[in-house]
Amino acid sequence: MTSRSLIPSLVVSLSLLAVPAVAQEASSGSGLALGVRGAYGIPVGDALEDTSQSDLFGNTVAPQVDLSYFFNRHLSLGGYFQYGIAKPNGCEEETECKARVLRFGVDLDYHFAPEGFVGPWVGVGVGYEIGSLQVGSSNTLAKVGVRGFDLGHAHFGVDFQFTRSIAVGPYISASVGQYSNASTELFGESQDIDVPSDQKSLHVWIQPGVRLQIRL
Repeated sequence: MTSRSLIPSLVVSLSLLAVPAVAQEASSGSGLALGVRGAYGIPVGDALEDTSQSDLFGNTVAPQVDLSYFFNRHLSLGGYFQYGIAKPNGCEEETECKARVLRFGVDLDYHFAPEGFVGPWVGVGVGYEIGSLQVGSSNTLAKVGVRGFDLGHAHFGVDFQFTRSIAVGPYISASVGQYSNASTELFGESQDIDVPSDQKSLHVWIQPGVRLQIRL
């Protein structure tokens, strides 16, 4: 065999050896995934002592985005950001009120049947929560803000795998949080305080929703 014929043969042989390695990497299922969610938040418990979470914020409409990394087809770790728009239950009809709840953190999820059309999954995570309430018009404006940790949350869902890259399905989550900082603003005068231990309370967010996940 001449050197001219040896070089093309060697290139073809090395290419054939590389094909199984590439196929194995693709089949491992590792890679990034983008999630877009729509959730309805139902508050339970007290934001602070003698202050109901529902009176302060009410139910929320909460879109969310998350970015996850799949170590394999079953296990993923990622971060999320949620923006909740609320209407406080404790606000009188003739009073203008606006509220929002921001939540962000990390999730660890496990997918039980990633190869099937119907794939249940579960997850746990922790995060941070920032809530704010604005009462009145610009002339009589009052603001209340609270911040604290999402001490832990769990969620369960079912994916319908329409393609290898696109899955859509319902889910439900429940989180337990506690606010450690509060702020108030009235007529331009603001005050920021650490919530005393005896005034801290636990609150829960229950969120049913739908998630679209795209494997990148």
